[in-house]
Amino acid sequence: MGTVFKFYVGQDEIYSGELREVPERYGAAMKEDIANWADSLGKGGLNELVYSHLAWYAGKEVFCTSCDYRGDGNEVSCPECRAELRYEYHHERNPKLDLIIDCIGMITRIVVID
Repeated sequence: MGTVFKFYVGQDEIYSGELREVPERYGAAMKEDIANWADSLGKGGLNELVYSHLAWYAGKEVFCTSCDYRGDGNEVSCPECRAELRYEYHHERNPKLDLIIDCIGMITRIVVID
């Protein structure tokens, strides 16, 4: 078993696990930074650290359901067929990561257990 990370909002544990939900591309640096800094950062710094490592998770792309146009999200309607555009996340949603993102700004501490 690897390192376990426990995220808390007040006394409530909102996450417990090895952060396997985070793709290795992003996870290695996140795990290392949290392990190194969780004990020494205040609430604001801790939340900023977590958010900076999860910013990739919020990435969206706009697409047209009628003609498969994909854009950068600045359009109101499809420039090719004028249909309504929809947003799609770049990464598959995960309930555990969603909860961490929903609680960004409220996380009070992270306990790291080796």
